[in-house]
Order: sequence, then C-alpha cells, then structure tokens
Amino acid sequence: MRRGVTLLEILVAAILLSVGLLGAVEVVSHSAVTQARMQDRARALMVARSKLEEILKEPVLQVGSDRGEGVDQTTDYDWQANIEESANTSLVLVTVVARNRITGVEVSLSTLRRPDIETAPDTSGGTSTGTGTTSTTPAGSTL
Repeated sequence: MRRGVTLLEILVAAILLSVGLLGAVEVVSHSAVTQARMQDRARALMVARSKLEEILKEPVLQVGSDRGEGVDQTTDYDWQANIEESANTSLVLVTVVARNRITGVEVSLSTLRRPDIETAPDTSGGTSTGTGTTSTTPAGSTL
C-alpha cells in the first residue's frame, strides 16, 4: 500500500484548478463588459427620454427635425429629434434618437401626440341634429 501523492496527481489537480479559475475570470470579465454596456445604454435612454419630454412640453409641434451635440460638456451623447406626420391625420409621430459618439450605443424613443395641445380635438364625429336622446336606468328599476 502506497502513501502520499504522486507528481502526476499534483499536475492533474493543478490543471483542473487552473481551468476552473480561467473560467471564473472569463465570467467576471464578461460581466464587467456587459455592465458597462448596460450603463451606457441607460445613460443614452436617459438623454433620449429627457429630450422627448422637453419636446412634448411644447404647446405646438411643427413637422421637421432637430439635432444637437452633447447634452452638456461632460457627456458624449448626441441626439436627433424628428417630428413627422402619422397615419392618423390628427397626430404627429415624435422620435428621439440618442447616440454615444464614442461607443456607438444608440437608443430610439417614439410617441404619438396631437400637434396642438391647446385646442381640444373634435370628438363629435360630425354634426349633431339634437334629436337623439339617451337615458340610462339603474339595474332593477322600472320607468
């Protein structure tokens, strides 16, 4: 009966340990890269959302486009806003794209809005003659 550990067993154990450690280092490295990308995307989303909210606060929207470089001097994000006619004639499509000029991460947000929020839309669907009446009665009651 033999006692102790042979050199071959030590080499096999070292190889298995190094393969396991390399896998763990690769996972940590990949996680760091993914986290940096997600933070960059979150910042781009924040820039796009901020610009979209700024545009939607305007009482009247004109069809056209606008763009800007950098939100402030500490960011690398550019934005582009497009306002265009939509399939519904009473609405315009507002699209804002924010892009990091260094990493290339790009986020796009779109929404529909009336071009003039000061005027209420015509909900009557046409002219009214005033002859129709509608009444409702509570359940269980008789007239």
